[in-house]
Amino acid sequence: MLIFPLVYASGFLFALRRILSGHHASILLFFVFGLPIYITSLSVLHLFGWDGLIPLFQYSKELIVLVSLGMLVFRLDAWPKLNLLDRLVLFYLLWIAAYVVIPLGSFGLYEKLVAFKNIAFFPFVYFIGRLMDPKQLWLSKYQVFIMVLALAAGAVLLTEVIPDQHLQTGTGYAAYYQRFFSVDPTGNHGLSWTFEIEGRTKRFASFFANPLEHAAATLLTVAVLVAMLSKREMVQPVLFYLASIASILSVAFALSRASMVGYVLASYLFFLITGNKKILWVYHGLLLAIVGIFLYFLSNDTIGDFFLDTIDFSNSSSLSHLIEWIDGIEAIGNNPMGMGLGESGRVAGELGVNVGGENQLIITGVQSGLVAVGLYVAIYAVVISWAAQLFLHGEGNKKQLGIMLFILKTGLIVPVLTAAVESYLYVSFVGWFLVGVMS
Repeated sequence: MLIFPLVYASGFLFALRRILSGHHASILLFFVFGLPIYITSLSVLHLFGWDGLIPLFQYSKELIVLVSLGMLVFRLDAWPKLNLLDRLVLFYLLWIAAYVVIPLGSFGLYEKLVAFKNIAFFPFVYFIGRLMDPKQLWLSKYQVFIMVLALAAGAVLLTEVIPDQHLQTGTGYAAYYQRFFSVDPTGNHGLSWTFEIEGRTKRFASFFANPLEHAAATLLTVAVLVAMLSKREMVQPVLFYLASIASILSVAFALSRASMVGYVLASYLFFLITGNKKILWVYHGLLLAIVGIFLYFLSNDTIGDFFLDTIDFSNSSSLSHLIEWIDGIEAIGNNPMGMGLGESGRVAGELGVNVGGENQLIITGVQSGLVAVGLYVAIYAVVISWAAQLFLHGEGNKKQLGIMLFILKTGLIVPVLTAAVESYLYVSFVGWFLVGVMS
């Protein structure tokens, strides 16, 4: 188990050394190999009684981002001309930051800073990509790294599925959350309800924080796979096929409905827009196979009910989404300027006083109002629009980058509506860094 904190620490130290020597693109190395195992690493540290190291690990991700951004800003000869996306991201950051200091809400400064980090840290990551020399980014190398990570996640997943045992039962996951967040184990497997569906059927997280983050990570994998598929000559074909199989296994055994929908629709939309008929025929064949698998699942009462009850909002998970959405929308309607940082999401959730949730937009809106929601939606719309233009009219790495971001951001639309996606560190940090490079 010690392999997880060792890999995390090694990735952090190596990337930091490279950043300090001016190679800012190396932060992606830490994002790809460090952030997916972040919670698992912390859990293992607690398991071995090394709690003194946990704060160092907890703040390492913010530290490396702020160090990299600070160096880039310090070395600027002149601030680049702000484009539309720059202005939107900067305005969003400043708007949320204002809620840290204004006397609104029931939480103190520390809790407000935690809430601020949870919904407004991605602009710092974005501006690293924006200010960095894009020539530093060897995109194909990091595409390979992302496929390697997907393969590793699939391999760990098999060690869970075959014995039908969660990895987290041996990493100290439940004890870590109980010790540091006062969250007692829930569910039938001694972890949390997130790790199962109705009927006790298990969801698997591999080495990610939870099954939902594991499933969301497949959206980044499929973005890379589609980009690789669009190349005239595919590199690393064996790795490509293995990563494809691993991603399918991951999204299947994580049992996230939102990511499943995003996984299928985002890539299909891309092939439809590009009009690649050969790939569309292949995709239609795969779609038929997925329908066949779905029909097979329907023969399993537990999994079949899981899918069917989702459609009519009759299962507890879907119903909880609906209740959280209604509560959040009512709160926003009553407080269009927001209720204050911390009133929705992780901070309030830990105290059992959460308002709304299960939706990135609602979590943002409850805390900081409709203006923040409008800015977030506008940022998303511009990113998807620019990415589409880039893959339709760009060449080389620009085209590859456009494909990846279009697939990723369109695929995340459904998860944005059903979860706090900015808390999925791996997907969030990698995605916003690449958006910064694109802009």
